[in-house]
Amino acid sequence: MPKSSSIKNICLYHQDLDSLNDNEGGLVEALKELNDLKIAFDQHAIVSIADADGLIICCNDLFCQMTQYSREELLGQTHHILNSGYHSDAFFQELWKDISSGKVWRGEICNRAKNGELYWVEATIVPFLGNDGKPVKYIAIRTDITQRRLAESRIYQLAWHDSLTGLLNREFLFKELAKTIDDSPGSHEYGALILLDIDHFKDINDLMGHDLGDKLLRQVGQRLQSLAHGNEVVSRFGGDEFMILVTELGSDSQSALDQAVNLAEQIRLALGATFYINGLQIHCTCSIGLVVFDDANNNKTELVKHADMALYRAKEQGRNRVSVFDKQLQNQVLNRSILRQDLQQALRNKEFYVHYQVVVDKTLSPRGFEALVRWQHPTRGTLGPADFICLAEENGLIIPLGQWVLETACKQLVEWSKDSSTASLLLSVNVSAMQFADSRFVTSVRRILQRTGVNPSLLRLELTESVFLSDVEKNILKMNEIKELGVQVALDDFGTGYSSLQYLKRLPLDLLKLDSSFVRGLPENSEDVAITTTIIALAHSLGLRVVAEGVETEAQFNHLVELGCDLFQGYWLGRPLSVQNAVVFNPTSL
Repeated sequence: MPKSSSIKNICLYHQDLDSLNDNEGGLVEALKELNDLKIAFDQHAIVSIADADGLIICCNDLFCQMTQYSREELLGQTHHILNSGYHSDAFFQELWKDISSGKVWRGEICNRAKNGELYWVEATIVPFLGNDGKPVKYIAIRTDITQRRLAESRIYQLAWHDSLTGLLNREFLFKELAKTIDDSPGSHEYGALILLDIDHFKDINDLMGHDLGDKLLRQVGQRLQSLAHGNEVVSRFGGDEFMILVTELGSDSQSALDQAVNLAEQIRLALGATFYINGLQIHCTCSIGLVVFDDANNNKTELVKHADMALYRAKEQGRNRVSVFDKQLQNQVLNRSILRQDLQQALRNKEFYVHYQVVVDKTLSPRGFEALVRWQHPTRGTLGPADFICLAEENGLIIPLGQWVLETACKQLVEWSKDSSTASLLLSVNVSAMQFADSRFVTSVRRILQRTGVNPSLLRLELTESVFLSDVEKNILKMNEIKELGVQVALDDFGTGYSSLQYLKRLPLDLLKLDSSFVRGLPENSEDVAITTTIIALAHSLGLRVVAEGVETEAQFNHLVELGCDLFQGYWLGRPLSVQNAVVFNPTSL
């Protein structure tokens, strides 16, 4: 070989060697960069690799930390070891269908760690395909999103749940009601809205404190939730009101109604059972209104109104009952709404007047009268208190109306005082619980007495037992203020409400009125006889007189006289009449 050729070969050899060295340096550098990327990746991502059968063949440290399993415990297992039970089988079947066909899957998964804790990950699962186009392995890259999901859950909880009871709130129920209506056009599938509230809940709050009231509402929520079987949305509607949306009641209207009423009765009975709170036994009842609807009733606002109408009727009928909305009720509510508007003008237009019903003693001698307000409606004629007093209480008119009745009665007493035949007559005036609760009540009575110049000893204010459901001590003080003015005080409808003997002995009363419901059964009904006898004896032992109202027959009157009743009132003795007719009382006509 020529010398020059050898030298050339040697030079080429050194060039190749230098090139190889350069390539090795690049490879080393590339490997270093890849290793750095792996380290950084492992610090952020949770990685596992599974074979074609889904068995874990590799995982990084973060995967072990998140799952609480060691690498040895994980290798050879499927990811089913992490199944939390949160997702359905269909969820995983769809996932496996995607990745086994070569598709990349992305989504969020809730898993369970070895210690039982749940955690959420955002996952990307990438299948790697072999020459035959089928996956040979799967790489799953995950990011921990547990804190984000907890925050979202908290936001959801605040947005759609009631903070006191944990039940779903009004907004969620409205959303579900709208969805139910929108999803069922033409299906004729029936549902129901059940609206309830706790009878006299305000009184429970006032008597026992708001903390106990809150605990009662929580227990009410728990009982309602226990009655739900999957197709009910139980929500706290506000205050002491709860609403239940019931779906999937079928396509038969009568069957749907029967199911809804049955559930409502279950609710009524469940809430009527004793509650145990702070070592106390709490007894309460609820009033329930319900409306059944199908896809033809597509106005959610109207449906809620209808449920509310039914609830209101349940209260009017005595509470602790279920009332179902119907078209007749809608007409009644419409009439009531119109009457409520007319009532606003009635006092200004001087449409009210007073009738007087006589009260006699056992010799049939008149001892006084009860003033009873009437409304001369311009188109409906004469309306009694049952037609408008509740409306007056709802809109606050009861206070000025009550003051007007009281002043009218006092002026009448002044007129009677000018005639010796009527000068000693007493006049009773009913006072509603709302009127009595007004902070200006005693002041208004004092001013009316001063303005009219009436003899206060001839005026008797009749209070119902509901006055003493709240703030008893304060109301006793207020009664004492009334007594200091020289006015008599009577307890009306005694025996039908919530009187406590502990308080009864402290009340500055002059008289008890025996409710007509006990008089009605005399003298035949042994229970009414026993109750009436007991009330009269109790009143006399406390130094109180008794007036029996609702005396309809001579037999009732005679029996009450035998029992020692002091005074008597009722249609057999005299109906409510104008003042001119009322004072002309002739006992020989009986």
